[in-house]
Order: sequence, then C-alpha cells, then structure tokens
Amino acid sequence: MAAKYQLITELYRRTGVSVAKSPQAWQSFLSSACRNYKCRFDEQLLIYAQRPDAVAVAELGTWNKLFKRWVNKDSKGIAVFDPKGRRNTLKYYFDISDTHEGYYGSRPVPIWQMDERYEQAVKERLSDRFGEIEETDLAETLFKTAENAVEDNLPDYLSQLKSVTQDSFLEGLDEYNIEVLYKRLAVNSVACTEFDYPSYDGYQIRLLGAVP
Repeated sequence: MAAKYQLITELYRRTGVSVAKSPQAWQSFLSSACRNYKCRFDEQLLIYAQRPDAVAVAELGTWNKLFKRWVNKDSKGIAVFDPKGRRNTLKYYFDISDTHEGYYGSRPVPIWQMDERYEQAVKERLSDRFGEIEETDLAETLFKTAENAVEDNLPDYLSQLKSVTQDSFLEGLDEYNIEVLYKRLAVNSVACTEFDYPSYDGYQIRLLGAVP
C-alpha cells in the first residue's frame, strides 16, 4: 500500500504540473473536473489522470447501497487520497460506466444535462443565487455569474494565493497585478466549466483565448 500511495502521490504531482502548462491543457482538465464537481480538487486531478472520460464517480459502497448498481468484474478503480483513513491511505472510485443495474433494477443516477426548455429557469436561479444580472442570453448570463462568484470569494482566494507565491513568477508582482491575473484566470476557468456542453463550443473557444 505504501508503494501504491507513493505512485499516486507522484501521479498527482505530475498531473498538477501538466495541466498548468498551457490554456489547452487547463481546459482539458476543466472539461473532466466539471463532470465530477462535487469532488475535491486533488480528487479531480487524479480522476483526470486516470479516467479523464469519467462521467459520475462514487465508491463501491455508494453504487451498491444507494443506487443498487454493481461494479463490473475486473473494473479498475480510480485511486484518490483518503483523508478520513489512516495516514497515507487511498480509496477508490468507480465511474458509472464501470457499473451495471442490479437484478431488481436500480435507482436513477442524477447526471444533469442542459436543455433549452430550462434556460429561463436556470437564468432566474443564477440571478437569485449570484446577484441580479441584466436580461440577456444564457451564455452571457453564465459569464456574468462566473464574474460575480469570483468577486464574492476573491479576498479569501487572494489571501491563500499570496501565501504560496514564493519561487513562482508571481513573486515579483505587486498585489494589484496578482489580483488582476488571478481574477482573469478564475473567471475564465469558471466560465469554461459552465460552458462545457455542445451548445456553447464556440463561446468556450473564445473564453479559452483569455486564459493565461
């Protein structure tokens, strides 16, 4: 187990470096991460490294007990860090594609997909949650939502970022320029994640050009 933990730790380190090498690499990671948005960031990186096509992941017990689905024989789990276990332990996720329905059926897995019928309801809900947004199309609403969400959390994020700038290109920048760079990257990353469905491929590409 110790050897496997070291292998996964190194995979996590390498993947963290690789996804930050270019806008395209970062967007590729975001396309994977948005499908498993409830997972921690370190889990999302490891899911991307091992199963970038994963749609919905859960532990074996969750598939069995909650959804009445069974993991296929010989399926390989996705190793992630287990902070609740003993020191240096791993746990394993399985994608929905690794499972099948039980003999007596299964519970539907809630995989959300956007439909044009929901556009107005989605816009209203986003406006209620992230602040009033001028009436516009869904694409612009999503982008404004990203801006508002980042702005609301900016002080906390910047505080964390400033504590780890040593030995990075940010070290020589003043606080204003760090904030400008971070805000642009954060807004466009959130927006790229929101636009990760076919209807907005063109808009997503335009956003990608703004990611440093």
